[in-house]
Amino acid sequence: MTKVIVATPVPENRKELFTSIEDAEITFIDRTNVTIDEIKDAEVILGNLPLSLVKECPELKWLQLDSAGANTYSSLDDSVILTNASGAYGTAISEHMIGCVLMVMKNLARYLDIQKEHEFTNLGSVNTLTASKVLSVGMGDIGSNFARKMNALGAEVYGVRRSVHEKPSYCADMYTMENMDEIIGECDVVALSLPETEETIHLFDEARLRKMKKGAILVNVGRGSAIVTEDLLKVMKEGYLSGVCLDVTDPEPLPKNHPLWNTEHVYITPHISGRFNAAVTYDFVLNIFRTNLMHYLNNEPLEHVVNKKLGY
Repeated sequence: MTKVIVATPVPENRKELFTSIEDAEITFIDRTNVTIDEIKDAEVILGNLPLSLVKECPELKWLQLDSAGANTYSSLDDSVILTNASGAYGTAISEHMIGCVLMVMKNLARYLDIQKEHEFTNLGSVNTLTASKVLSVGMGDIGSNFARKMNALGAEVYGVRRSVHEKPSYCADMYTMENMDEIIGECDVVALSLPETEETIHLFDEARLRKMKKGAILVNVGRGSAIVTEDLLKVMKEGYLSGVCLDVTDPEPLPKNHPLWNTEHVYITPHISGRFNAAVTYDFVLNIFRTNLMHYLNNEPLEHVVNKKLGY
């Protein structure tokens, strides 16, 4: 009997997804207070438990994360298969990204400030999505969902990925990390949905931020480390970009006294575009795990296997 630990909170009405599976002994645990004694015999774990605890499980053969990000677990032994929840977050996070773009583009945050002053002031002309060029840096599940939806709303969309194999129908063209500077200066919106790897850390330093179109919008929902925070502060104090929307920061959580909080036209959310804030995301995660568990029990290849060297 395969011993499976579910360390992700599962509502009572969804537990049958797992308890109905034969050949698996399912145990649901509270990961906020987990001890090694509760998990040491697990062959399979669902959930993002502390890496130090996971490494103490001698019987572990497969760890299924409930996140898309996996770089924290890249040091796991090669004998342990690592899978992530890629595909679960694109729907919710891409909608958050679109909301951020429209908020900045239409001056909605600034109008809220004006409302507090009880003023009836027109802030002037705004751009439209149909007149915009959009660059999606990262074309995994999240970036592809964003690019597809922005194209459907009328934007001219370009994508950036590690290597280009083919151009999706909703993209005008595709670029790699090495040549994205050829297009970045033409784009009204640049959206980052990158994992954290050696290649992506500090990808957007002062030099690249200044290669962006003056007055463009920058959105980051991947990892805060993709942007050099001090460089971002510098260019935003000059008003170089019209708005920056950060759902992730570096450092994270952002200290209360950090100057980024009070930088004009920088809008910060506390890493909430994904998580389980949208019920549909949670359903996607549970379905991904159940499907993979059936593959595992039937000795079939697993889906969403993480390349530990790449970190995704």
